Amino acid sequence: MRPAPHTNPGLLYAMLGLMMLMWCGNYPAAKTGFQEIDGLTMGVLRVILAALIMVPIYLVYRWRHRPRRPLLWRDFLILGWLGLLGMVLNQVLFIVGLYYTTVGHSSFIVAVGPVNILLFAWLMGLERLSVNKVAGVALSFAGVALIAAGHGLSFRDVTLRGDVITLCGSLSFSLYAVFGKKFAGRYDTMTLCAWNYFLGALMLLPLAIWRGAQQDWSRVTWRGWGALFYMALASSVLAYFIWFWALHHLAATRIGVVTYIQPVLGTLLGVYVLHEAFTGQLFLAGLLVLAGVALAEWHPKGADDEDESVEAVDG
Repeated sequence: MRPAPHTNPGLLYAMLGLMMLMWCGNYPAAKTGFQEIDGLTMGVLRVILAALIMVPIYLVYRWRHRPRRPLLWRDFLILGWLGLLGMVLNQVLFIVGLYYTTVGHSSFIVAVGPVNILLFAWLMGLERLSVNKVAGVALSFAGVALIAAGHGLSFRDVTLRGDVITLCGSLSFSLYAVFGKKFAGRYDTMTLCAWNYFLGALMLLPLAIWRGAQQDWSRVTWRGWGALFYMALASSVLAYFIWFWALHHLAATRIGVVTYIQPVLGTLLGVYVLHEAFTGQLFLAGLLVLAGVALAEWHPKGADDEDESVEAVDG
């Protein structure tokens, strides 16, 4: 991977490594928080808290940098749509899904994101399918099907329910990535990131009030609060800023190596930190998922080496 000119390679890759660690840290943080806060409440409050953290950052940035152009009502509709997909549905469904399923299942289902993006881009006429891409899609979803079959195919099974919810969250982020790429040229990074959170939090506010009233806060210790603040500050704010910053220096396909490292590291954290079971079936399913993503993203010699599509790597 070659960084763009005038970019310190050591700093660039160190920041990408930090971003990957912050996203992987979502898994043990969330599982720790679930002992005191239920999944839906934590998912909703994660977005609300991240938006509150973004307010002073946005105001300071706007004090020093003017936006490209004033925001109109049409812009708020676009940014609200992106906030719904990327913040409300993706981030909340990811946490709720993880509440029911295992870290290994969740991390490999999330890893299928680039394949989901490819399919949505093809449906919208933005991408053409080739033989290797079709084969990659088939392999990836065979891996997901094998993951889902690990505990049976009854939706009464809690783990399968979590897998389906996680997949829905990943699909939401894939739509966010495709539409975000389409509209990214209209807005600067700060506007795109901050207003997605602001409007997403506004949509979730009624649900946050209701869930907050249902939660027994007397049993929430520093562990629960620490998990919530970690997911809001580290994985929701800091990691996303690193992601958008890195996109200015490397093509998204170059940063996509995180797509392969994150599920492996996430699964290892689940096994060695949270003592989850690692079965041969999950190992085979993970191989199918990663092989399918690699095949779908493979560019034959002579293809455009600097594809600027957006990878789906979330947490």
